[in-house]
Amino acid sequence: MAGRLPHRRPYARDEVSEAFERIRADRRQGARALADQALEAISQLLEVWGHRPEPPGRSRFRQVARALEEAQPAMGPFLRWAAEWRRFARTTTASTRVGSARAWVRHERARMANEIPRLTRTSRRKFPRSARRVVTLSRSQSVLLALSALPRTRRPSRVSVLESLPGGEGRLFARDLRGAGLSARMVPDRAGPAVVASADLLVIGADAVFSDRSVAHKVGTKALARAAARNGVPVVVVAGSSKFTGRPPPRRPLPSLFDRTPSRFISEFWTDTGVRVGGTALRPRPHRRPL
Repeated sequence: MAGRLPHRRPYARDEVSEAFERIRADRRQGARALADQALEAISQLLEVWGHRPEPPGRSRFRQVARALEEAQPAMGPFLRWAAEWRRFARTTTASTRVGSARAWVRHERARMANEIPRLTRTSRRKFPRSARRVVTLSRSQSVLLALSALPRTRRPSRVSVLESLPGGEGRLFARDLRGAGLSARMVPDRAGPAVVASADLLVIGADAVFSDRSVAHKVGTKALARAAARNGVPVVVVAGSSKFTGRPPPRRPLPSLFDRTPSRFISEFWTDTGVRVGGTALRPRPHRRPL
């Protein structure tokens, strides 16, 4: 978690940058975990600012917006929140700025907490009984929740997790899945296309979903989704609505640890608000209760 901010002289120039330093340097945790840390860092900033004699100016809120974008420029919550903090800078007055921002933090924390049970309900409802061999990559908390929430009789018989270099978080994710009672194995990245060709379903998380329904996720996702589509394997993205930016893809290339998977490779999005259709006609066969 981000360290507690010191009570410095009023509005030290670098205090916002310091608040996000650890988040900016993180290369292993997923979007949800880092978003939780960002909300805590913002909450601590607001606590410090609320005890100062002069309220923060508009430039201080714009600085938070820039810090959010620079901390994790491929993660949906950070991009969406940056736009909202710029709106705060434009629309709030000095007397209401901190109070409005505190209410915003409470709302976002509640929103992200409420996503989890709704996301698992969608996954339980949609996960096909025929999907016995599942492939995934990286270390998505949303994917972990979706798979571990399944009744034991409907769980896949094997989950193959790509190693997900650089970083190798797939090794940790295979351990997470086994800890949740699933049968999981880690496979080298180079084996990914062959493994997904014989799978029933590719399930991935998302760091961000853009307005064209393309997905930013760990580098290697695009190649794996392309291999799945080429072999008739449906590709499902499990992501809460907090990952949907409402913005077009950035013009600049994503950071080197991420790539962007086009909608044409994606079958469905399983979200806390239900199912959204991807750009391919290939769909998972729906689960049917036995007669």
